This record gives sequence, C-alpha cells and structure tokens, in this order.
Amino acid sequence: MLNIDELLPTAKDILKQSALKEAEKVKLAATVIQRAVRNGLHEVQVYRFPNILCSDRGRAINQQEAGWEKTLNGIPKEIYQLWQDYLQPRGYKISYQIIDFPGGMPGDIGITLSWG
Repeated sequence: MLNIDELLPTAKDILKQSALKEAEKVKLAATVIQRAVRNGLHEVQVYRFPNILCSDRGRAINQQEAGWEKTLNGIPKEIYQLWQDYLQPRGYKISYQIIDFPGGMPGDIGITLSWG
C-alpha cells in the first residue's frame, strides 16, 4: 500500500523537478544555437506550428501588432517564455512570422532565433 510520501511529493521536490525541466529546455536551446554557429549562421528557425495555436489564428503576428505574444498557446508560448527568461537577457532576438499563405490566408508560423 502506498503512503502519502509516495503519492504527494514535497513542495521542495516539485520545485527541484521544475528547475531541472527548465535547465533541460535551456540546454536544448544552447545545442541548437551552437550547431547553427558552427555552420556559420546568424539565425535559426527553431519551430514551426499551425496558426490554430494562436487565439487569433496568427492575425496579430501577421499584422505585427503590439501584444501579439499574448495570442500564443502551447509550445509556441513556452518558447517565447524561454526566450524572454533566458535568451533575451543574453542579447538574442526572436521573431514569429507567417511562413506560408495557403489559399491566400495565413498558414503556418515560424519561430526564428537570431544573434549578431
């Protein structure tokens, strides 16, 4: 039979797990950046996603409206937060832009990380 310690970790343990997950995300970003630099690049597309992951289907991104980042959901939102917390203070730039227009309508969105 399970006891409470096995069912419910302590708050300290949860914070440690969360910090480890954040560190893994930053490590992944560092690997992608280092690979791009070794190939002589100054930017790299780090993610592509369907416009349905934006609350307005990418309209604010397409129009370059202030506050467009508030329309993000899911992984695109997590990537933005990772950039804001760890990469922006180190001088990296991020851009979200519509990268295809099927039938003349906004389609997928690309996330590009740049430096230099």
